[in-house]
Amino acid sequence: MLQQTRMEVVLRYFREFLRRFPTVEALAAASYDEVTAAWSGLGYYRRARMLRDGAVVVRDRFRGVLPAEPESLRSIPGIGRYTAGAIASVAYDRPAPIVDGNIARLLARLCHASTSAAAWKHAAEIVRTAHSPRICNQALMEIGALICRPSEPDCPRCPLRRECAAFAAGRTGKLPPKKTSAPRAMRIPLYVISDRRGRILMRRHTGPLMDGMFHLPHGNGRLFDGWRLEVGSSRRLGSFRHTITNRRIEFTVLATSHRPPGAGRHYRWIDPGELASIPHPSYVRKALQVAGINK
Repeated sequence: MLQQTRMEVVLRYFREFLRRFPTVEALAAASYDEVTAAWSGLGYYRRARMLRDGAVVVRDRFRGVLPAEPESLRSIPGIGRYTAGAIASVAYDRPAPIVDGNIARLLARLCHASTSAAAWKHAAEIVRTAHSPRICNQALMEIGALICRPSEPDCPRCPLRRECAAFAAGRTGKLPPKKTSAPRAMRIPLYVISDRRGRILMRRHTGPLMDGMFHLPHGNGRLFDGWRLEVGSSRRLGSFRHTITNRRIEFTVLATSHRPPGAGRHYRWIDPGELASIPHPSYVRKALQVAGINK
């Protein structure tokens, strides 16, 4: 959950997720819809599906117990080099390196590790000689997060400053080189279409991003599958901003009296009270709040 998601966001989901899926077996037995519904709001929904696939492999191939060796861990769906190293070192105290954003920044200053390959090489050398790989890797992450910060690193408090190449050269503020990429701005209208029972029309998306998630109809002057809106049939309810990875989106929420000719297999009338059990991105909740519809 912490990959690409802030700690303060994860805390709202972690305990509830473990309550719903307390064991590897429980997660492996769950459907994709159940898992992504519990994940809704965390983004990068492929992680949730891979987590469930990984639980199936752990249950069937490893008898329900995560292996200790990084090579075996990386054979499990959803576990890459970083996650394998984190599990092996933190859970089993094996000398496996990890490089996250904080450690990469620390190593760029400490050892002039200017590439990903160099960072992994130095991380492997450090953890290999550590008395406790578990403590070593967690210490590197903590120093990177709390002391060797992106801006204004707290060098006087750093236990590694005597060995730090950037500190010796007075270049801690210049390493690593800053990457600037402004998020892409987008404007998207969302349509809230309700029936007499107060249900909302939603579409199940298929594709590489947010596959299997239920979305509100959106588009530029038309609904999904070419359903056109009649001129003057929409009423603006409000707008809100939402960020998805490198996209900054301004959603305009519109209520429409337009009724589509029929809901195909990808569409479904959903009672707002059902949303907790249906996989959907977090913007849907924001849009329904703008529309005055609460779950």
